[in-house]
Amino acid sequence: MRSRVVLALVAAMLMVMPAVAEDISEVVLYELVTVSERVVSAIHDNGSNMHCVATEAGLVFFDASMSTRVARRFRSDMEERFDAPTRALVMTHAHVDHLLGMGAFSDVPVYAAAAGRPRWDQVLEMEWNDAAVARFAAVFPTLPDEIEDAELRLPTDWFEDILELGTDDAPLTIHRTGGHTVDSSSAVVGVDNVVIAGDLVQARRRPYFGEPDTDFDAWIGALEAWETTAPKAVCGGHGPVIDAAELGEIRRWFQEAAAAMTVLKAQGATPETIVAEDELPAGYWPEDGPVPRWWGFCVTRLFLAS
Repeated sequence: MRSRVVLALVAAMLMVMPAVAEDISEVVLYELVTVSERVVSAIHDNGSNMHCVATEAGLVFFDASMSTRVARRFRSDMEERFDAPTRALVMTHAHVDHLLGMGAFSDVPVYAAAAGRPRWDQVLEMEWNDAAVARFAAVFPTLPDEIEDAELRLPTDWFEDILELGTDDAPLTIHRTGGHTVDSSSAVVGVDNVVIAGDLVQARRRPYFGEPDTDFDAWIGALEAWETTAPKAVCGGHGPVIDAAELGEIRRWFQEAAAAMTVLKAQGATPETIVAEDELPAGYWPEDGPVPRWWGFCVTRLFLAS
């Protein structure tokens, strides 16, 4: 049973191939991006991006990446920058590349969508033996060092569909939208008109959509809803911060891919031929980029769901 869980989690973690030096102390931790007066993003490839929102009651962080060391540094940087204490950590969903660093927030409330509880239980039941670590290390070379400091635990507070952590004059509203996973959650920083999208936005790279609970309709619905508000910035789980125009490009690809898959399936295509002949619409990512090893798996999931 544990081996199946490990394999499923490995597949989910294959979204980002990190570029890592042999000595992790030499790794560039992240690129800090000032998104707005209240929002700062930490953009990097070794795990998920992290985001910080400054509220009147303190700092609210989104995701913890997969390194306690990196998450602790980002938290410290933001506390110094805003001269404010940390108030909470919000997990956009329970994928390992977003949560291994949550030990950096062991002293504050951790919020997550209740729909993700089964996936959290799977992660916490994992046995990090040598074989499991080796499988993950094949994707994330720093994991053997990072796992030693990982302090995994359940979130302290669960929410159903909506969580409000802002104020009337400066709202910070978290919604469980589903899409990437059933528990996928995102935030709208109202005054700044900024969206923190989690993995519903994986900018300038092929998106991972291979989970049993991935819902393309919900995914497209979330992208459409944000697009109508013309956000100033969209902060995704992977890749750079983008604007509303680029958000539209991502939304169009998802719609076109879903429609194309339905047609191809009716014509008797198979996932293997679709992948081999590159029959899905041209992507919003660089054409010369490498095709991830999990892409065929994702296409198969979409094919079966169409």
